[in-house]
Amino acid sequence: VHVVLKLWKSGFSLDSGELRSYQDPSNAQFLDDIRRGEVPAELRRLARGGQVNLDMEDHRDEEYVKPKSVFKAFTGEGQKLGSTVPQVMGTSSPAQQAENEAKASSAIAIDESEPVTNIQIRLADGGRLVQKFNHNHRYK
Repeated sequence: VHVVLKLWKSGFSLDSGELRSYQDPSNAQFLDDIRRGEVPAELRRLARGGQVNLDMEDHRDEEYVKPKSVFKAFTGEGQKLGSTVPQVMGTSSPAQQAENEAKASSAIAIDESEPVTNIQIRLADGGRLVQKFNHNHRYK
């Protein structure tokens, strides 16, 4: 485990974490361990018995500045639904598509005094529906 301990004017932080006060009693043991040159129990637990590399940065003449959060892309695993090639049910005529859009539009009540957005829905037959929604619409 690699950890960066940053010492600030009014406290300390670990890596890009929140500021922890020097005066907070819950931080006293952590700071005492550091002063004695020992690895604090909190970091030993984090390493689960492995090696802990602790770097220290002296910013004691500076006020703590919260680091900007870094965008972290989704690292999970996706799931596919259905087949990779959609089954085409048949093509609809322009008249049928217009009728479908009219049915969809009449089912949603739009409040024009609220913010509005458009959502386009692509259908399996290649057609599409464009529907207006208020920002506060929710799936029910």
